[in-house]
Amino acid sequence: MIIKNLVCSVLLCTVVFATTANAQESEVKIKKIAAQFIKGADVNDGRLLEDVLEPKSLQYVLIGGKLSTFSAQDYIKMVNEKKLGGKPRKITYRHAEFLGNNLAVVVLNAVSEEYDFLYQLSMAKSAKGKWEIVGITAEINGV
Repeated sequence: MIIKNLVCSVLLCTVVFATTANAQESEVKIKKIAAQFIKGADVNDGRLLEDVLEPKSLQYVLIGGKLSTFSAQDYIKMVNEKKLGGKPRKITYRHAEFLGNNLAVVVLNAVSEEYDFLYQLSMAKSAKGKWEIVGITAEINGV
């Protein structure tokens, strides 16, 4: 009986450890996608953005009470043309959560010398298993 309980305890610990390790690994993956989105704008590299943005995604940006909307393609074009971005920002993650097996959300601040960007990045895992940003809500404030 003691051996049976010991084996059950070891198996339970193994399952819990494996589940926790997979969740942590997955959280790292979605945070990397978020970081690549920020870096793409910071270094004016639209290719980095193309790799993480779902082509039909939209970005809703609130600046001083005014809401603007950008398509992924418009945003990438403005970054490539250096109309946006080009200034390094420090990322602070506020929240990363899975909303099921194929949906996730990351909330972060990206702060430059001039602005504090608060982002909510909605992500989905494609049929090919790749995480993509499917929607962005941002608020931009001066520092």
